[in-house]
Amino acid sequence: MIGPAQNNGAVKYSIVLQSFGREQEYRRAIFCILSHFCYAKIELIEKVILFTDKPEYFESFLRGIPMHYVLLTDQKIRIMRGEIDFLHRMKITMIEEAFQLIPGDMLYVDSDTFFIGNPQPVMAEVSTDVSFMHKLEYPFNLLKEMALPAGIPFRAFYELISSRDFLLSSGLSLKVLPEFFSWNAGAMAFHKSHHALLDDVYSLTDQFYPTTQNHASEQYAFSVVLQIKTKIKPLEGIIYHYWYRVNKTIMDEILNREIGIEFQSMNVEKRANQVLTLTRQLPHLLESHILKLRDNAIQMFHENKFLMGYGFAMRALLKNPTDKNFLLDLGYHTRRWIKKSFL
Repeated sequence: MIGPAQNNGAVKYSIVLQSFGREQEYRRAIFCILSHFCYAKIELIEKVILFTDKPEYFESFLRGIPMHYVLLTDQKIRIMRGEIDFLHRMKITMIEEAFQLIPGDMLYVDSDTFFIGNPQPVMAEVSTDVSFMHKLEYPFNLLKEMALPAGIPFRAFYELISSRDFLLSSGLSLKVLPEFFSWNAGAMAFHKSHHALLDDVYSLTDQFYPTTQNHASEQYAFSVVLQIKTKIKPLEGIIYHYWYRVNKTIMDEILNREIGIEFQSMNVEKRANQVLTLTRQLPHLLESHILKLRDNAIQMFHENKFLMGYGFAMRALLKNPTDKNFLLDLGYHTRRWIKKSFL
């Protein structure tokens, strides 16, 4: 599977990702890996390291790709979660272990991502002083305004960094400033020298999570360490991250249909063409899907942005005007808007 990449200035690197627990997760990882090779030259890849509990599931889908499987057992998963028993701490341990298996730089991606462009020019920019994360999200000082109850763990994180300093692996203390930014950690690119930064990522994660129970704790730790030690650049131009629950529901519906027995039997060229077509269609399909339109409408109504909510609602109703539950929601928020308008 050879994509339309140019070799100018490109360097070899390895891809690292994880997929375990259920078949939907496996399909996401398969699509992510195959999408990479729709855009990038396979000869510039050292290896693809996949942490999984079921290597045999992937073999027929990924033949011809330099795969290296790391088996995830229940015991290994418990160790990776650490004393704080934090699922996303596993990401740090996977990256650390992968660094020991590769000779050079690394592109880490969550399984709920896919490629929409060629990462190899980006990887050529990675250096001791330059790293990449998926995209810039928000400064930490915005967390103090997060709406409740969903904002409880985010406000807790803001209160934590406002009230104390943190120990780094060296024993030195660090003040996490409210002006520091959170970067999305669904995709990250590291120079081989960044292996040395992981001890501090561990240290901060192990201090952030226990008191806040914030599931972005490892993301905040990566964001803090990398923006102090490197210049972070965004990957969102080449990687689409569908982390949001509605997007995952839509993607799983599509991947369940597209990646099955018939897909397994396709030759390499046909598979590549099908995956490439999907990567070009999916960003629009996800944003215009009826489930996403309905969700956007309800989100806008909850924020009292009624006109924007009705815009999304009308687009959803054009696709299906008879969904009883959505009509009930629409009626409720319409009555709320009328009541609010007369108060």
